[in-house]
Amino acid sequence: MKQKTSSLCVVVDDSIFLAVALAHLAKGSHVLSLFPGLQEKGAQYLQAVAAANGYSKDHVEVQKMSELLTSQSFQEKIDLLVGEPFYYGNNSVLPWQNLRFWKDRSLLDSVLSEGAVIMPCKGLLKACAMSLPDLWQSHQCLQHVEGFDHSVVNSTIGACGGLPPGQENPTLPFSVWQCGESKKMSDIVTIMEFNFLKTISPCSGKAKVEFITHGKCHGFVLWIDWVMDTEQSIVLSTGPEQRYWKQGVKLLKEPVAVGSHGSATTDCHSADIETSFDPSTGDLIVDYAFS
Repeated sequence: MKQKTSSLCVVVDDSIFLAVALAHLAKGSHVLSLFPGLQEKGAQYLQAVAAANGYSKDHVEVQKMSELLTSQSFQEKIDLLVGEPFYYGNNSVLPWQNLRFWKDRSLLDSVLSEGAVIMPCKGLLKACAMSLPDLWQSHQCLQHVEGFDHSVVNSTIGACGGLPPGQENPTLPFSVWQCGESKKMSDIVTIMEFNFLKTISPCSGKAKVEFITHGKCHGFVLWIDWVMDTEQSIVLSTGPEQRYWKQGVKLLKEPVAVGSHGSATTDCHSADIETSFDPSTGDLIVDYAFS
């Protein structure tokens, strides 16, 4: 942006820091923040810290998506579209809910300049098989306890262990580091890729997980790594080691004995994971099979 005399930069999510950084670094650019969740609070903050960060209050503004798409005041095209992605209020949702960035980018496709920079440029859906005995134990189905039927709360707590036949176990958002005892049972695999350089579309993928240790597998942990640049020099991971993000955990109905090749013949040595993303609902369907 420093190489251009004038450019339009849009922060599509609720990233306060990105808006401040752009306003500070790209002096000749017009910075526009959508702040879909923060809205007026975000605008007030940008105004309050303007002088301290070396930009004028009219250098950056906050506007709604609908206003941007219908506004006649911006004849110029967007040169930089950026996000973490982070959406205010999404702290406790599944990782792929932040693919709202891809939807927002697609809505703005007609006002992107030729060669516009989009950051992140893609997302990688990652997965790992894990031993999670404490988490699995805490999410077993409840039936009769002390003579009382507690089954009504199963859907509320997202019960996974011991589900009746034919009932699908849900994928739940957790920070794995807070879930008690945990252990990786496989290497990390990439299941599929979301290409933000193109408009949003249905996509699917599959990968084989090879178990690297012996023990009980209680489920699969899934997350998204955000690739910021086309050279892949900057990748923001939201995996289990990152304490500020939640992962999606697909707990099994019953723990499965697994092991690397050469262990007991009764153990499963690998698992196939298939996923599909529906942009109309934002849902990610996860299926698996052990072998």
